[in-house]
Amino acid sequence: MPACGLHRRKDIHTQMKLETLGHASMMLRDDAGQAVLLTDPWLKGSCYWRSWWLQNYPTDGEWAEINKVKYCYITHEHPDHFHTYTIRKMSDSIQFMAPRLPVENIGTFLQSIGKKARVLEYLEWHDMAPGIRVLSIPLYNDDSVLLIDTPTAFIVNQNDSKPAFRQWKQLRNFMARHCPKGKKRILMSSYSPASIVNSFLKNSKRVSMKQKKDYIEYICRNCNLLDIDYFMPFASQVIFYRSDSNWANSFKVSYDDAKQYWKSGAQLLQPYSTIDLDNFEVSSRDPARYNHHPEEYLAKAKEYEERDQAAVISDVYMDKLRKKMNRGRLFFCLLFPGGFSFDLGNLFLYYTPWSGKIRKMEENEKVKGHFSLIIPRQALRDVLDFNHFGDLGITMFTLIVLNRTNNPKLIYLFFIILTMDDYQHLGGIGSFWKWVKENWRFRKWDIPALAGS
Repeated sequence: MPACGLHRRKDIHTQMKLETLGHASMMLRDDAGQAVLLTDPWLKGSCYWRSWWLQNYPTDGEWAEINKVKYCYITHEHPDHFHTYTIRKMSDSIQFMAPRLPVENIGTFLQSIGKKARVLEYLEWHDMAPGIRVLSIPLYNDDSVLLIDTPTAFIVNQNDSKPAFRQWKQLRNFMARHCPKGKKRILMSSYSPASIVNSFLKNSKRVSMKQKKDYIEYICRNCNLLDIDYFMPFASQVIFYRSDSNWANSFKVSYDDAKQYWKSGAQLLQPYSTIDLDNFEVSSRDPARYNHHPEEYLAKAKEYEERDQAAVISDVYMDKLRKKMNRGRLFFCLLFPGGFSFDLGNLFLYYTPWSGKIRKMEENEKVKGHFSLIIPRQALRDVLDFNHFGDLGITMFTLIVLNRTNNPKLIYLFFIILTMDDYQHLGGIGSFWKWVKENWRFRKWDIPALAGS
């Protein structure tokens, strides 16, 4: 197998290519043109209760090619990366792979639906094909980074993870030692909001924590730190079609925005690009040729919103909500001693952490607490049934009204606490300690040398 610093012979033309398929799906082909590696396959349907839709969907012919891939790596559990609707339609011959996280759910679920799945030990190189190997690095927030080594390029699939600066420096030092300048470096990363960063309201006015240029400046810093040659826009190719989330389209960071704020020596590529890893020619799909049907998506989004409006929050769901909030009760007593509330359209609920109780509020006696969450009822029912409350912080239809609280960062802590419970890290001293120990182990990116480098 070629070492990290070696190039294939210049007189031999190969078909090794790297392609972005949309959002966080990338495809890597080997020298023979065989599809070897796919990541995070959301390639059909929508995400987050019909809120998120892809800008471009694979054609039938492209889908057939995708299904010939040998391996598929899932970086983390968010539905726009671990899209079970797409995965169920994929070939059972594909070998799925998942990161070694403190609580393993991805591989277990894949096996339960009849897929072949294995968990990759972290900080170990795994061979995919001659000249192609990958290394998985888990992060504290149940996400992962995937490093991909090929004979002519070293690829960093960051998806939408946020490694610490010291971890980026450790990766930079590894690349400096083992991947010489002649080997191209490619970074793939999200570059647009995918959280509650713009979802805050204060006195009926929107409060934004970040501007568009902040996202591009972050990407440029990473490109400059790692001495990246090509940046491939990634994990951000969505359109919001629900009537309660389409406001977020104006906050998306577009390719034109990226060009406006770009300050890096790395070459900024367009979304849906392909790099020939032999001669490094780049081609991109014309946006006018995207496979996209907005009328269909709008109709489906409207249908789902009607389902939301018909949903009922029964006493059973109120009790589930109370129990979920009480998992973070100690933290909430410190952060939000005056409690917080849930605006569910025809129902207003107030939670106080001191008593651990939830009660319905009449129109003339609404106690709002530090903040109010505006949530569609069906979405709330679903996250309580499946214990993934943190997903509500990504949907773009969840809004947060800042009442007594003026610092949006405290609401981030609220969602972090509940997400940790989603992933079973707050189930007791044992589970929390296991999470701490695992994260302590992979806080340092001690990436092993590549054989022959």
